[in-house]
Amino acid sequence: MSNPLAGPSQTSGSGFPPTPVASQGDLKRRADGDAEAPRRLKHPRPPLPPPHVLQALVPDSPAFTDLLKLEQKLDWTLLRKKAEINDALGRPTRVKRTIRVFVSNTAHDQAWQKGASLADDKKEGAASSTVLQAEDGDVTMGEGSTSPSVPATQPKKDELEGVDVNTGKGIAGWVMKIEGRLLDSGNVRLDKTKRKFSTFLKSAVVEFDNREAPTFPEGNIVEWHAQNLTAPLDGFEILRRGDQNVNCRIILHLAHHPDRFKLLSPLAELISMNEGTRAEVVGAIWKLVKVVGAQDKEDGTIVRPVGGLEKLFAKGQDGIPFHQLPEIASHYLTHPDPITIPYTVQVDKDFNFHPKCFDIPIEVEDPLKSKMASLVQSFEGKEGKEIVQLEDKVGELAYFARDLKQKRDFLESFAASPQAFIQNWLAAQARDLDQMLGYQIGTSGLNGGSVREEDLRRSDLFNLPWVDEAITVHESSRMEMERRSKASTAGVGAGAGAGAGAGQGTR
Repeated sequence: MSNPLAGPSQTSGSGFPPTPVASQGDLKRRADGDAEAPRRLKHPRPPLPPPHVLQALVPDSPAFTDLLKLEQKLDWTLLRKKAEINDALGRPTRVKRTIRVFVSNTAHDQAWQKGASLADDKKEGAASSTVLQAEDGDVTMGEGSTSPSVPATQPKKDELEGVDVNTGKGIAGWVMKIEGRLLDSGNVRLDKTKRKFSTFLKSAVVEFDNREAPTFPEGNIVEWHAQNLTAPLDGFEILRRGDQNVNCRIILHLAHHPDRFKLLSPLAELISMNEGTRAEVVGAIWKLVKVVGAQDKEDGTIVRPVGGLEKLFAKGQDGIPFHQLPEIASHYLTHPDPITIPYTVQVDKDFNFHPKCFDIPIEVEDPLKSKMASLVQSFEGKEGKEIVQLEDKVGELAYFARDLKQKRDFLESFAASPQAFIQNWLAAQARDLDQMLGYQIGTSGLNGGSVREEDLRRSDLFNLPWVDEAITVHESSRMEMERRSKASTAGVGAGAGAGAGAGQGTR
């Protein structure tokens, strides 16, 4: 077979003509399909064609290649930042802040308040020395009178007016207020998050003195505990009845995330820590184990009672597995000490404010951490899905352009030289068929390139079913050739005899 001058491109490794399964309209509809349609592919999409193939497909592919390089750098940067953010989210990031607590109280319906209001209402009557008659016959004289006045402990008629025993209106009492707020740190990023006072507390307890039943049925203890369903509060108000000053203690239990614990002796002395989280305590114990060499030499999972650790172990215990250390450490952990604020409720004035405010240092989670978490979620969110869909669309368009180019090259080669193209195409088909069947691939030889030389050296090759068919085809071809040769010889002889007879007749 002569070497063809033209033919289909064989760079793809296959000589078959690019016969698309779907039409161009179907391919374009698939390329421009709905971006929100769910992907049905079980395997990831194939990679984009190599740059040299894209350059042959699209003249402006260098710009696209530069864009791909820029995208690779951007993807690498985003993945690195994502890994850094995930690492930062795994570590507790705490910021030290300060809560300022204010304590005050107001008094209402006290005897001196009612007396002041009555004095204002009867100022004109007192100036004219008007005599006021009481229900029990006692009298109180106005200005300049020498008669005895009504005792201070005896209620007056005007004091009993407007008193409702059922609702408590008009009865002497007071309102205690406990308020708190988070101080500004001067950092705009930290101060953007405003939290209510109650969100920093686990519970609040107020203990009053000298308010026992039955005189005061409310009791002498007021408690508040944090609940998920209650709305955050800026402060608390306690309404009580009474006309005497009351001493009290305000006990605030702070809420820590994660929970913090107070260390008891002897664990506190061993690791030099008075308060910390469970993870910090276990980490400090592990450092102590490494420093004192408490790990067993043969089995590293066993901890021996050396270097002070014998104070934590049970008496006579020779060693424990390492995974039991957190359980032992929990025996020496308790709730941290609460914040105690002393205060005296004063009812001898309308408003009483504690002369001191109380600053409580706390550690809160960095608000930037929530933003970092939302940023990580955005990678897998709507934006990430949109990027993946766009990349799928670019890949489909690239392969759509490659299919169109192969079809165009196929038709152009056929139009330029049909005979050479068909010969080249048949040779490519034969070569591909040999490759699929596992036969020898190469230049045609005596065996037609379909039988390997190694198979001819084996006798069992000629016992296969194909031998009978091959002999039949071969003998049929030979007999046909002999018949044609005999027919042609007989025709030549008959023609010669006829020519000789014609010549004799002429003479």
